[in-house]
Amino acid sequence: MYLTYDYPSQFKLAVIATTKRTIKAVAKFFTSIGSSLVKAQQMRADFWLLNNMSDKQLKDIGITRGEIKQRFYGTDDN
Repeated sequence: MYLTYDYPSQFKLAVIATTKRTIKAVAKFFTSIGSSLVKAQQMRADFWLLNNMSDKQLKDIGITRGEIKQRFYGTDDN
């Protein structure tokens, strides 16, 4: 018994599957970039707000002006 193959339709299915995977990967890539940008912008805004608070307001929430950068970025000045 001989098998016949329909190469054009098999090729078409392979191209469609590869295209779908590629589109999903590209969409995931741009989604991750977008979420990273949103997170970075929110951190910048929060940092700005804290830096523009008065010393009294900062004392009310329990941090000092010198701790703002350290708490945000994990830097150690020592």
